[in-house]
Amino acid sequence: MDQKKLYGRWNFWEELAGYPMMIYYWIRGERIKKLLYKRIEKARFRANQIILTEKIKHEFIIDYEKTDNFFSHHFKNIDDSRNHNFQEKIAYCLQQYRKESSRLMSSSNMMKLQENFLSGAETTLFIYFALDHKVKREIHLSDIMIGENSSVLLFDFLKAKKYIDENHNLLVDQKSSLIRIHRFLKDNYIINPDFQDITIIEAMENEYNTNFDKGTFSRAVIAKTSDFEESIYKELSKIFNIKY
Repeated sequence: MDQKKLYGRWNFWEELAGYPMMIYYWIRGERIKKLLYKRIEKARFRANQIILTEKIKHEFIIDYEKTDNFFSHHFKNIDDSRNHNFQEKIAYCLQQYRKESSRLMSSSNMMKLQENFLSGAETTLFIYFALDHKVKREIHLSDIMIGENSSVLLFDFLKAKKYIDENHNLLVDQKSSLIRIHRFLKDNYIINPDFQDITIIEAMENEYNTNFDKGTFSRAVIAKTSDFEESIYKELSKIFNIKY
């Protein structure tokens, strides 16, 4: 990140003012993690007051993409990872803050870094929470499956069968079997049949962090199912109350 944008000009009087403020925080024991979590809760509370219309949602998405501060720089990078939960992402940002602060010899710059980090976190996470953690225009299986807990039941089943890991990353070498499972759910109205295959492909790609091209999807749908897959369908039928 641009150091001039982060710290601005160095002024002697800011240096003098910086030390008492640093000592104040040390005496009170207000460590950066504690201060950060106060800002996180404040951002979460503010976000909960927002009625997210489509207009506001699109404006927030633009604002989020344009947000540029020390916290957002690191948070948006780690947020692209499917292997980290929210707490781990916050821990990563704290780690980056500590790395940056350990290089500073100026008290005024330390105070600027702290304020930039905390205010940036509140600004960034307010939008993040308001968008319900969805800061990209992506469709997921929960958006196209019928039933409040259908996607949760499916993911639990796929994890138990070792199709995906805890972070929904694909474990199996063959994608065809997973594709046929989703087609089975569409044929039996668990996945809304009004959605076209291209939409299901997009949702699967976002959900399982891998590519499912149209050719593979088409070939998988017409292929003959194996005895193992038949047993899978029977188990899914019991879970989703499907006549099979």
